[in-house]
Amino acid sequence: MADVILYSDMDIFLLGMATVLSIITAILYFELAKSKENPTEKSIVNAYAWMFVFFTIGLILGYTSFFYIETKYVDHIHRGNFDNLSLITMWLYKGAAISYFASFIFYFYRYEKILNKRIHLGPFAGILFIILIIFLPYELAIYQFLPISFTIMYIYMFHTFFTLMKRSQRELRAATSFIIIGTWFMGVFMAYYTPAAMRLRDTPILIFPALLIFGTFLCMSPPVFKPEFFSRNIKYWYLFSIFLISINAINLIYYVTVSDLIELILVSLVFLIFYAIECVIFLRFIKREESLGVEGDIGVRGIFTKSEKITEEEVSISKEKKICLVCKGKVSGFETFLCPNCETFYCHKCARALIDLENACWACNAPIDKSKPIKLPEKEEKKVIVEEKNISKKGNKKQDNKL
Repeated sequence: MADVILYSDMDIFLLGMATVLSIITAILYFELAKSKENPTEKSIVNAYAWMFVFFTIGLILGYTSFFYIETKYVDHIHRGNFDNLSLITMWLYKGAAISYFASFIFYFYRYEKILNKRIHLGPFAGILFIILIIFLPYELAIYQFLPISFTIMYIYMFHTFFTLMKRSQRELRAATSFIIIGTWFMGVFMAYYTPAAMRLRDTPILIFPALLIFGTFLCMSPPVFKPEFFSRNIKYWYLFSIFLISINAINLIYYVTVSDLIELILVSLVFLIFYAIECVIFLRFIKREESLGVEGDIGVRGIFTKSEKITEEEVSISKEKKICLVCKGKVSGFETFLCPNCETFYCHKCARALIDLENACWACNAPIDKSKPIKLPEKEEKKVIVEEKNISKKGNKKQDNKL
């Protein structure tokens, strides 16, 4: 195999910056998780944090592996080839791949646990992939198996991100949009630094480490800048979708023009189609929300805390259009649950969650499960007590008048 560019001095500098940013991102999400009172919300933020911890470890191991390859240093560039790799190099790169899969496993486990999935397919697939990476020969594991398995996990991860956006409140929805774009840029970097892709390198292309820095910065921005503003109008989500599809189209064009590797072209095409479908589904969901006059979803974060004002309009929409008052999702058939007092609609998932948390209908405060006590928040309890006192006073006055 001919010599290829492994890294340049500028690569080392940019990757060092990206590694520091990735560590800071993990710390920021850990700190954000501490401030969350809701255990489900805390869990998903912690999942983001650990995802960046394992990504940082994989980044360090992967790049360290190239230092054990015999290289020629000319004009601040290290050239080498992948023939006769040492055992240390092979296991360092395998370790990097294992670390990336570990980040998927940890995140998928938290995500699927929040959705109450009994069979954790994401973590199971990740563990299986790790076992195969360990025991398969290096050439087969890194050149053939790793690109396919990594693509599968990456696509599933982005699908979970879109699910989070559809089923979460505004703050997490906006934060997840930044993470989607950020992790996309990080994924492009990782794809570029695989041994299969590095065979194409004949000149240093510093844009890829720069994309890693940019992607990491986007991922760390939600806990810093709190970009919930960008989820307030559908036009921002159109811009988000157009941008996401466009950068995937550019990526596909790049591989078509500079590469003869059909694998990279097919992977890029799959990602383009995937993002286009996910964006269309998401935009239709947002448009439906606006047409119903509701402000976002809840759900995945498990924040089943009643908003300060449940309007009569929301209750009437729930009854007329058979929409769950909590998650705003369409309910039908066996999924339908009606409040026994006011006949407001709930899906079974939200009804079970409300029974466990406060057991009170959001529309009328009547018990959802009459066999269990109501556990309203403190403010609601005071309000109910005051109303009961007022009712009792009115009753006493009527009795006095009769007398």
